[in-house]
Parts: sequence; C-alpha cells; structure tokens
Amino acid sequence: MKKVFTSLTLFGLALGTAFAQNITLEFTGATNGGVYVRMDSVRVQNVSRSWSETVFYPDTVLTFQQTGIAEVQGTMANITAYPNPANGTTNAAVTMPQSGDATLQVFNLAGQMVAERTMSLPEGKNLFEVRLQTAQVYLLAVTTAQGRSTVKLLNRGFASECDILFRGNSAAEKRLSTHIFQSGDVLKIIGYATHNGSVVSSREVLQLQTASENFTLFFTPPNPFSVSANTQVYFSPSNLQWSATNGGSTATTHTVAGGGTAAGTWRFAPNQWDTIGAANSNISSSYSSWIDLFGWGTSGYNSKYPYTSIMDVSDYVNTDANISGTNYDWGVYNAIYNPKTSTTDAPGTWRTLTNAEWDYLINTRSTTSGIRYAKATVNGVCGLILVPDNWLASTYALDSTNTSYAAYTSNVISEAQWTTLENAGCAFLPAAGHRHGTSVYGVGSIGGYWSATYSTRTLACGPCFDSGYLGPMDSGFRYYGLSVRLVRAAQ
Repeated sequence: MKKVFTSLTLFGLALGTAFAQNITLEFTGATNGGVYVRMDSVRVQNVSRSWSETVFYPDTVLTFQQTGIAEVQGTMANITAYPNPANGTTNAAVTMPQSGDATLQVFNLAGQMVAERTMSLPEGKNLFEVRLQTAQVYLLAVTTAQGRSTVKLLNRGFASECDILFRGNSAAEKRLSTHIFQSGDVLKIIGYATHNGSVVSSREVLQLQTASENFTLFFTPPNPFSVSANTQVYFSPSNLQWSATNGGSTATTHTVAGGGTAAGTWRFAPNQWDTIGAANSNISSSYSSWIDLFGWGTSGYNSKYPYTSIMDVSDYVNTDANISGTNYDWGVYNAIYNPKTSTTDAPGTWRTLTNAEWDYLINTRSTTSGIRYAKATVNGVCGLILVPDNWLASTYALDSTNTSYAAYTSNVISEAQWTTLENAGCAFLPAAGHRHGTSVYGVGSIGGYWSATYSTRTLACGPCFDSGYLGPMDSGFRYYGLSVRLVRAAQ
C-alpha cells in the first residue's frame, strides 16, 4: 500500500509562567514488513484523564492546555520520509511547530554532506523531494533554531544527482481541545487505515508521554478465517449492539439498504469482550441504552425490530428459508458504526455466517498452527477464542485447543495479553448469555450466536458453548435473544 502519513501535534501551554513546552507527536503507518500505510485517522486516548481525541487525515494539530510542567524545553521541527526504502527519490515532510528558518541536509555513509537547502518555512507541514544518487544508507536532517531532527534513508535506486527540491506546504489545521494534557500522562495510541474496503487498526501503543516523539504505528492486513473449502472471511471488530438513542437521550436514525433510514443506531461493541448482560432485560422500543441479544432476523426490516421480545415466533421471520443475503440479515440491511474508528460501514458491508460455515470454521478447517479455537477467560470475561488460518502457535501458548469440553479456565488471558492475540488476528466470542422474552440467563457462562440458517418454521441455527461444551445449536426458538457476530468477505 502507498503511504501518506497522518500527524498529530500536542501543544502544552504552561500556566503561570512566561515559558511554554511543546510536545509534538508525529505518526506514520507501516505494515509489519515495513510497507508504508496511509492512515485515515489516529486515536489518542489519555488514560490518566479519561478523555480521547481522534485525528483525521490529512493533518491536524490539537492544542491542549498543560499544567504542572517540571521543566521547559524547546520544540524542534520533525522530519519524516516516504517511501523508505527509496528508489532513487523519496518524499520528505518537515513539520514546523512555528515558522522560521530551516536547513535540510543529506549525508552519505562517510558522513559527507551531499545535498543542502536552507529556507524560511511556515508553520505546518512542508513538502520536499529528495533525490539520492547511490544505493546506500543516507541520513536526512533538518535543523532549526530549536534543534535538529534526523531520519535514516535506505536508498535502493539511482538518481542523476543528490538534491533537495521544495514542493510546497500545507498549514496544519488547528483546533483548541477542552481536554487537559500534563507531561507524564499515559497515552493510548491507535492508528486506523482502510484495507480492502474495511477499516483496520494498528497495534496499540501505551506509554507515559513526557517528550516529543515520532511513532511508527504497525498494521497487520487482517488475518482471514476459512468458512468453507473456498471461502474466507474477516470477523467484525466485536459483537453487534443496538440503541434507540445511541446511548443518549435523543432518538437517532441510521441508513439502511435501499437508501432509506430506520430508527436507532447499530454499532460494534467497544471491545471484543464487552457484553450488555442482564441489562438486556430492559429491552423495549423506548429503552435508551444498548442491547446485544436479538431475536432471529430482527434487523429492523419488515417490522422485525431489534427490540422485539414477544415470545411468539410469528413476530419473527416466519418462513422456511435462510436469511442469507436478505434484508433480515443485520449486516446486509443496516449501516453499522465502529466506535474505535469513528467510522460507519454502509449496509451490505457485513453479513451473518450460515450454520454450515460456523461448523466448518469451528470443526473442519485446516490452519497453519493446527489450532481452530480455544476456550478462555479474556479480561475476566468467559468465551471462545477463534484463531485465524495463518496464526502461528508461537504467538501465544494456548492450552486445551480444539477441545469442545474444555473449561474457560484453560486459558486465563489479561487485557495486555489479549492485545497480542488480537493484533495477530484472533476473534473472541464472549459468553453473553441468552434472553427469553425479558428474562436473561447464563450471562458469563453461556454463549449462543445466531447463524443465517433456519431449522424449522419455529427454530433457527447457530453455535452454542459453555464451560465444558461446544456444539451446533439447531433447536433455538427464533424468539430467543442471542448474540450476533458478523463477517465480511476476505479480499
């Protein structure tokens, strides 16, 4: 993938002093193999103060008011280069926190300066073309009154000469945040990019932030799961949820297939282990918070509403047919919001697996590691880990794999450990329980997930598991409230 970088600058202003300390965070995206990735956005969460900001492509500068500064230091310009490795030429971007004179220099392996350009640059991002004559490692440096920033360049091609050409600038967009940032706060940073029509996330960075820093956010192109001999899919980020008001106080609407709108908001849960649990007993058309246990085919199409709780199968999809590819499928009919990326997927992006696909996924498919699934407790939540086809067993030592009667305690995984598994493409199906009418059972101990497959006019199919059991569920009444986990085609 081609790379265009997204940058975020955090400016901290000291209170009660004539000096200011700027902390600049510059982000670039890359795959594990070093191929640069154009990022759509970067999400910065201040764990210490419970706020978050999302920065959108191309470039955005956020200004935070910083308190309690222990020391004052100047702010240096930052420099990035892409592509790197270069093929005779590369693009350089110099981000200036304030306007001023800047000198760009290129040095070869012997330490000799082979190109130089000095000019006055405005605040924001300034673009250059760097030409490199010999296949070797170069050092690209920018020097301002505040200091020096460098980046190593690996050149594999040949230009006619070494040179630095100015290509223009784009002033960074500024907006004042109401959030407070203090040196030493813990930041959680995740980048997001579009790959094969779907938004994917980078590996998470979690650290104390006390100084300016250049980050490379690494992306893994999602790992696929085989659901038949010739079909692979990617799993949705988490389980499906619905709210009449997007969790607020005002009724909301969303786009549906055909271009119309319907009431409420569909979203994926913030984390793979998140479940609503017993609060699903509040299910109704007027309930303002989130629910995540749904009757079969209750996408909202043809008056089959997600909040339907009547224990009468005639109020559900009452035909001897699957819902595959129809508007009764939650993903086919609805636009779905992803809170991690602040993006909304159009209707038809996602779909529900058939029962045969669930069975192939869990019991039949071949994988690189030989592992298909494992029971586990993730961040204190019981459930089922699904391992992608090309996952390596050395990534994390899972116990009691491919064992239907294994207990959830076979693998006790912390949030930090789950990050490793999630970055490697694993999906987690939490034991979210099941609902009959407005009564909820088995939260934290039983997991039941719908498929798109019918069994009889009153029954539908899907996998079911608990601590000691995993098998197909072909006798679930359509009015049962079960979890929904969607997939999309792997490309």
